[in-house]
Amino acid sequence: MSIHFCAQAFLPVEKAWDAPLSPAGGITPAAALATPAPDAPLAIGLYVRKMWVPGRTLRCYFMGGSPFVQSKIRQYAAVWEQYANIHFDFVDDNTAEIRINFDQNVGSWSYLGTDALLRPAGLATMNYGWFNDNTPDDEFSRTVVHEFGHALGCVHEHQQPNANIQWNRPVVYDAYWRSQRWTRADVDAQVFAHYTAAEVTSSVFDNLSIMEYAIPAQFTLNGWSAPINTHLSQTDITFITGMYPGVNVSPLNTGVFNSMSVRPWDTPTLDNRGTINFSGAPLPAVPQILLGLNWFDIGYRTNFRIRSLVEQVTTSSCTINLQSWADTVNYSTGVSWLQIPANNQDFQGGTFDTTDPSRTTALGPGRNLRAKVYATDVQTDSFNIHVDSRSDTLLWNAGAAWFAYPTNKKGITSGTCNTSDVRSWEQATQLANSKPVTFPNQTFDKAPRIFMAVNDLDIGYRTNARIHLSSSNVTKTGMEWHIDAWGDTEMYSAGVSWIAC
Repeated sequence: MSIHFCAQAFLPVEKAWDAPLSPAGGITPAAALATPAPDAPLAIGLYVRKMWVPGRTLRCYFMGGSPFVQSKIRQYAAVWEQYANIHFDFVDDNTAEIRINFDQNVGSWSYLGTDALLRPAGLATMNYGWFNDNTPDDEFSRTVVHEFGHALGCVHEHQQPNANIQWNRPVVYDAYWRSQRWTRADVDAQVFAHYTAAEVTSSVFDNLSIMEYAIPAQFTLNGWSAPINTHLSQTDITFITGMYPGVNVSPLNTGVFNSMSVRPWDTPTLDNRGTINFSGAPLPAVPQILLGLNWFDIGYRTNFRIRSLVEQVTTSSCTINLQSWADTVNYSTGVSWLQIPANNQDFQGGTFDTTDPSRTTALGPGRNLRAKVYATDVQTDSFNIHVDSRSDTLLWNAGAAWFAYPTNKKGITSGTCNTSDVRSWEQATQLANSKPVTFPNQTFDKAPRIFMAVNDLDIGYRTNARIHLSSSNVTKTGMEWHIDAWGDTEMYSAGVSWIAC
């Protein structure tokens, strides 16, 4: 089996190899990763000083390649244009900003962002080292979207400042020595190195990011792994839209916040506060912000306590605090946030809680975590909201956010999904669960943003409670949802409410 490598190039060029798929479609531990990757979750990072001006048209020139391969590169490069305010124009001009070569001897690589402008005329700024007319579409998608991400200034996920993998270093050292003859110094530089926050702006971790490669479980101490990613994740979409603003025209806005964007997972704290800066110009009035849990890793020996608070909202930002209290061990917590414009008659939202303060969830230890939020008797002017537990679960208090909009409104749709859609509750150790969803016909003119929040849980009490919600393959016609856990968590079932807008 041969191994393909991808690199991100700098001025001066740095040795920074990653390993994509083999031609046979398999993955070996050494082929899975050859530059770095993170611990429990991941994200996308962008080298701000190497960004292009939003709205710019970048000319692209092919220095070779068959007509078929060229057509596939055009097709998948355009994926970024759906979300980033940037445009690619493929021209017959060797002075173009992006010059694409097909040297089969040097792997696939791209210069980062505006570094391409400093390359001598006539030299490639991007290379594809294994494409031919028989290359499968998934490989075109995975590699082209990834390399054009570098061309926009995006760095590898495992190198961004928030990456914090629990590496099994002896295993990683051994794997790279056997497969690549890398020394420990090579591995330290290529696998364990990070950028600083002064160099790179980064999002919260997302193991579905197109800028990350697969990480085998044996590479980490806690068994965490990352899959083979062939499409932009929802975090990729949200992040790049904010960094290259000007594309999304929906009155709603959504994004994610995670405690690991303000501190490492292995230093649990009770207060996890961060500020979200809204993309684009300041809003005309202060919006409403709704929060929904999309991630948690909570110790199992004490009560499960999470409180998601919006502490301050302005026309340009909001401050979120993901709190726990008493003896709860909050390794990491994440939320999706939904921004509702002020004085909008079509969209209404609010919160419900069984006690004060609002948006609080507290469940007792020693029993499965079971809770469910749902609505009944929905009318044009009201509905009933339920926050229930079941069996022997002790639900001390709980809260929920709600959002309402007119039926059949163009540009928005919503739904629910559950692990029971793809497997039985008895398969509690099946921690990766996903399924495609088709949006109603003609709801969207382009790919929407996705808000996802937990609405149903049944998680075992003998290990940490862990969950991660995400979406992928988002287009104007549908998406794929993911309800995942990791480590030794027993996830009997979990459900999600989602909004596409």
